[in-house]
Amino acid sequence: MPSDPLFELGRFLAIGEAEGLAARLQEGQHINTATAPIDAARREQVKHLLSRADISHRDSQRSVEVLQAIAGAKSARRDLQQVWTMPGHEAGVGHLTGAFDQRVRGARQAVTCATYNFQDTSDMWTALKQASEEPSVVVTIYVDRIAGNAAAVKAQIPRATVFQSVRLPNGKPVKSHAKFIIVDHELLLLTSANFSFSAENLNVEFGLIVQDQGLAQSIETTMAGKQETLYKRL
Repeated sequence: MPSDPLFELGRFLAIGEAEGLAARLQEGQHINTATAPIDAARREQVKHLLSRADISHRDSQRSVEVLQAIAGAKSARRDLQQVWTMPGHEAGVGHLTGAFDQRVRGARQAVTCATYNFQDTSDMWTALKQASEEPSVVVTIYVDRIAGNAAAVKAQIPRATVFQSVRLPNGKPVKSHAKFIIVDHELLLLTSANFSFSAENLNVEFGLIVQDQGLAQSIETTMAGKQETLYKRL
């Protein structure tokens, strides 16, 4: 049975894309003009989905209403999902790695993450590398200058932008202990776990997956604002 075109469109469009399309169609722009600002790596798929859903300048009122509904639904969502890591099969609700590494691999626009320790035994080591190899995906990684081994991370994921915490003017290193991952500026994992085999398989670790674009973008903006003071780009 074929999938519903409106469902597929709503699932694929980012909130900013939906808002922009609605605004440009409301101004009376042709659908080709309205889709022009969308990233080239995503534009053809967006146009295909719009066509299947019969969204265009020809029925601008309905099209604008549908696109605004998509944007509104995505901006209002704040789904919370708890994820755990425990030894053996003790974790009965979700699994920290299984719940998120596939979402990282499926990123369409961006992955931003921070961790204290990043070891090559982590499943996220390969997930981030795969995401970074997609032409449309921008991967940004923040690690602790001592525990995170930023040089090794950069060598493994050369297409990523890697930052390490700096030393303060008094010589003391900034300890970057934040642990989170953000996919496509809206899906957020907050976790106690480092990126390591033990954290993802053996320890007792807890995290929350949050669907909240406003919160996700606020975190990204905060971290970007510290790139000159608390972090140094490799």
